[in-house]
Amino acid sequence: MIKLNISNLIPRRLAIYLLGIIPGVLFHLSVAFGDPDLAHRMIERAKQVYPFEPYALFVLFVLACLVIGQTFFLLSWFADIFLSFLYQLKRYFVRITFASWWMYKWFGKLQGIPPKRNLFIRSLSGLIFRARIDKQASQRALVLRCWDEAAMRLLRQRYGIDKTDSRRLLMDHEWEVWYSVLGKPPAMLQEAVMTMRTIFGCGLAALSALYVSPGLRNRYFITIAVVLTVSGCYQLFDLAKWRQDRVRVGLVRLRSVLTELAETKGDAPNATDDSDKGFEIAIDSDAKKDD
Repeated sequence: MIKLNISNLIPRRLAIYLLGIIPGVLFHLSVAFGDPDLAHRMIERAKQVYPFEPYALFVLFVLACLVIGQTFFLLSWFADIFLSFLYQLKRYFVRITFASWWMYKWFGKLQGIPPKRNLFIRSLSGLIFRARIDKQASQRALVLRCWDEAAMRLLRQRYGIDKTDSRRLLMDHEWEVWYSVLGKPPAMLQEAVMTMRTIFGCGLAALSALYVSPGLRNRYFITIAVVLTVSGCYQLFDLAKWRQDRVRVGLVRLRSVLTELAETKGDAPNATDDSDKGFEIAIDSDAKKDD
């Protein structure tokens, strides 16, 4: 039995940079199908520069897709940063308004004695209550305690650093440094981020193709472009929201520490996810021939 792992043919870091070719292929093929005359003129102009052979034209097409696709990929990266900034700005606005002390005092005067119970007062009371109360405090403390135990074992078994004198790593003044550097980042998280940016980049490529090629301005292609753009934007906003959730981030940190701890003990094959194995092809070379 021969097993071939296709994921080893392309290094993971190189594959991340090659993801930009997907929006580029979508852009070029959309323009070519929407305006064949434009695509023909572009090929003829390329042949005027140099008499390219068919294979050379294909390589030139792939390079053009990579360059144009990387542009859309970078735009999706900028959109990710911008959406993260908007979400942080929204949280800051809530903190300085509904969660502020002056809003709490003003609401107490507005509510009066005896308290008013109209719809506006109830709605404003709910907003102030949700802004001032941290519902995830107990969950975050539980996740940090689990991370503390796993991190102390990892420091002792893999790096030879004994922190038993401090009883708990969280009570040490440099625990934030250990929290930032310990653990092996899960590959599926990086793949999810790259997939979101690729989808949004494809949406931007489709919208750009609509501008370049008027023949694509029909309800079918417009629907595809809008769906790709809206879904990619929603996923990027959800990612920005996820980054500000301390419980989810703590769970990812805990899982990364457990993964590295399992590799230290020699249990890495049992602890890895199926997403890290890649595609495998099995070839049975021991098959018996019929008599």
